[in-house]
Amino acid sequence: MDPPFHNGVDTEASTPLNPLQDLESPHWQGGLALPCWLLYFEPIMAISVGTLLFGSGKALSPLYFTQVGNVPYMLGSLFVSVGLIFLVIGLVWIPVLKQSL
Repeated sequence: MDPPFHNGVDTEASTPLNPLQDLESPHWQGGLALPCWLLYFEPIMAISVGTLLFGSGKALSPLYFTQVGNVPYMLGSLFVSVGLIFLVIGLVWIPVLKQSL
């Protein structure tokens, strides 16, 4: 009933899906480490998006509360909160990357 056991023979389940060596990187030949800007690109983009959303929320909130412009309800505070979320995620992401390296 059990399938035969083969000693020393790799089966499909034990072969890796990625046949690259441990030190080889798929983006860089020769096992070179990824450049610093490529590692920190996503956290810097999260910080940038968060800063832009936070700044636009800070600009829209006074416009709504002073009723100077026709700003929809809660749009400024929505931008402030989402911007802060992106900003904090990006700022926490950088030390996590440093520690994982």
